Amino acid sequence: MRDKHGPHDAFIDRLEAQITSEVRQRNRQMDAPGWPMRSRLKLAVAAICLALVSMGLGGAVVAAAYQAQSNEQRDLLAGPYNLSVGVAKSRLALVTKELETIQRKVAAGMASNDELLDARVKFAEAEWSLKLMQSFFDEVRATGREPLNGLSSPLVSSRDFVTERLSAAVEGTKVALDVEMKRMHDTQTKVEIGVADRISTAVAQASLVEVQVRMETLQQKLSLRQKFVKGEMDAVQTELRVLEAEAEGRIKALRPKIVLAQQQLDLTAQRFKVGNAPSIEVAEIRLRLQELEADIAKAELDLAIVRKKLSGKD
Repeated sequence: MRDKHGPHDAFIDRLEAQITSEVRQRNRQMDAPGWPMRSRLKLAVAAICLALVSMGLGGAVVAAAYQAQSNEQRDLLAGPYNLSVGVAKSRLALVTKELETIQRKVAAGMASNDELLDARVKFAEAEWSLKLMQSFFDEVRATGREPLNGLSSPLVSSRDFVTERLSAAVEGTKVALDVEMKRMHDTQTKVEIGVADRISTAVAQASLVEVQVRMETLQQKLSLRQKFVKGEMDAVQTELRVLEAEAEGRIKALRPKIVLAQQQLDLTAQRFKVGNAPSIEVAEIRLRLQELEADIAKAELDLAIVRKKLSGKD
């Protein structure tokens, strides 16, 4: 008996015939010309080129997006420095007018020479401040990052911002040094004619030495910077030499201040003995002297540590 679930013989014959026909038709299609191999290769190449163009366009879009983001970050960083440049320009304009006013008053005998010296220092500081802020702004605009002040900082498109700032500081300090030398001369003259006490000379001397040391340190830094740029010193050695110069400068500047504080303490102690000075004044000056002595001890320790590192470096 035939299985009722099995296919009929007629159905099997029809299915066999249909399959044979489809196979023959597919074989004829494969043998027909259709798309030749060269055309298929062109199609593949065209597809690849299209993909590459798409990738290129996508990369350009991404690069443009990053560039826009970079420019936005640069503008955000440069904004505060641009404001500082504006403030520095306004301050320079103000102190310029003040200097001109005091010059006229001095010429008319309505202002002292000390006022003129103070105005000259303020003018020099304002000029230096403007150059400094402008330099910071230019560096941020050129790099898109915060300015670098280390002596081992790299050049920016062959521009040496560090040297520019140091040179501007030297020019400003020259004015301050000239002013302090004039103050020292005026003080010595006053002491000689008896209109000022000798402790005034110590005050002027301490101020003069402080500016002299500042000038020496700036000049040392300029020299170190040039050696680094020329490749004569590496970054580590350069920065260690900077620390050495700064420690030496602090020691030199503190010594006359200690001498001055000791003189003031002795004078005030004598006045206290005769009832012309309160005890609190003596205590304040003694504390000031102790702070200065602690500062110079710290500077001497820093100098010793740096020189030890330099000896190992050299």
